[in-house]
Amino acid sequence: MYNKKVILGVAAGVAVLAIAGLLLAKKNKSKKQKLIDKTDNLADSFKSKLHSLQRKAQKEIKHAADRGEEFTNVARDRAADWIGKVSPS
Repeated sequence: MYNKKVILGVAAGVAVLAIAGLLLAKKNKSKKQKLIDKTDNLADSFKSKLHSLQRKAQKEIKHAADRGEEFTNVARDRAADWIGKVSPS
């Protein structure tokens, strides 16, 4: 009778510990999953911001190229005017 009670007590203890372990593992897993989800969201946000910056940089490069061409035309016109003023016609 005593051996049965010891075996039953040990089995109950093991069962309780197993259930507690599963609950804790499940809880930790949800914390881990929350962390993974948060890092995924941050990564997506970062990619979105980088894409936005890339589009802005491309617009700025195009604008700078247009302004450079405009400056070149102005300089060419000024040089033509100076040449016209200096050369005896």
